[in-house]
Amino acid sequence: MKLLGVTDDCLSIDELTLHLQQTAHFLDAIILREKSKTDEQLTDLITRLANSGFPLEKLIIHARPDVASRLNLTKVQLTSYGMSLQDAHRKFPKLQFGCSIHSVKEAKEAMAEGADWLLYGHVFETKSKPGLPARGTEELFSIAKYSSIPVYAIGGIQPHHLPDLQRNSVAGVAVLSPMRSLKILQSYRIGGVSNNEKD
Repeated sequence: MKLLGVTDDCLSIDELTLHLQQTAHFLDAIILREKSKTDEQLTDLITRLANSGFPLEKLIIHARPDVASRLNLTKVQLTSYGMSLQDAHRKFPKLQFGCSIHSVKEAKEAMAEGADWLLYGHVFETKSKPGLPARGTEELFSIAKYSSIPVYAIGGIQPHHLPDLQRNSVAGVAVLSPMRSLKILQSYRIGGVSNNEKD
């Protein structure tokens, strides 16, 4: 089962560079969700990572295909409120795109339009979505079972959830809060308990 990290837009470029270097070993991919950073700041970050020997193939740029294309990265996570998948494919035909989804209907639409993977959430209660009810696993499992592309789960995922998710065809999970602690992040690889760090 793949483990994706999601950055939280709380670190400076210096801090984020170091943090990504420290966490990359534990992760199959990292979604750079740095909404407040400018394109120039993201370019600076990725240039620093490249110069340090960081495996850039692990990076997924959040919602900015133009930045990914300019920096010769290959993967972009699209949001439900930004550029459409059809427009993204037309403008950036060499890139791979994942779609954030919240229902079976959105999953079917994304697959029909050529998404390369799906990110479904939020599955469990999470501090990053206060007051919003969790969607649970029933719909997630339904999507994962009929999907022809990888389906990843996000939102409140704990290490003890992983076996059930894997049994039900979920390709992997994306975590945000656990990215803040190497010890907690490691627990996702060894099946430990993460002290209720929910996201």
